[in-house]
Amino acid sequence: MKIFDDINEKIDAQFRKIGVITHRKPIGAFEADMPIFIQEFLITYGAGITLERALSLTLSTQCKDTELLSELSEACTTLESLNRFAIKQDNKEIWRFVRLINQFHLTGAISTVNALEKFHDELWNQRLVKARKKSEQVSLQLTFLLMLSLISVIIVVLAPIMMILN
Repeated sequence: MKIFDDINEKIDAQFRKIGVITHRKPIGAFEADMPIFIQEFLITYGAGITLERALSLTLSTQCKDTELLSELSEACTTLESLNRFAIKQDNKEIWRFVRLINQFHLTGAISTVNALEKFHDELWNQRLVKARKKSEQVSLQLTFLLMLSLISVIIVVLAPIMMILN
């Protein structure tokens, strides 16, 4: 399998070179925990706290991303630090979240809270789809291994019978 990994890396390098595929950015800690972050933010804001305070409380308890924490120490407001972080990360999900927070800050509309809840549900569904896909891959791999072990069991059972018949 190591041989195939090396060959795949060489092929991927060629594809990146000609621009067919692009480099994948590693998933940051904020993006990985974004559904949990959104849920905690909605709960905190629902308790009657201001938007800025709810963001800062949620970031202080849920944020594990070092880049965002450094932005928090540099910026004067939490909303400003989220905007700077979104610009640096250039990630679709982070942009969507920050745009919703900015819209909520400007309008204060309850429809934005509903949009955040829908976004939270969408992120969880994406995680669920990824988990299902991985479980299907593992199931297929285990089925292949089971078939290989079945062949070896058949050989172990049939070999003595064939030796007796000869």
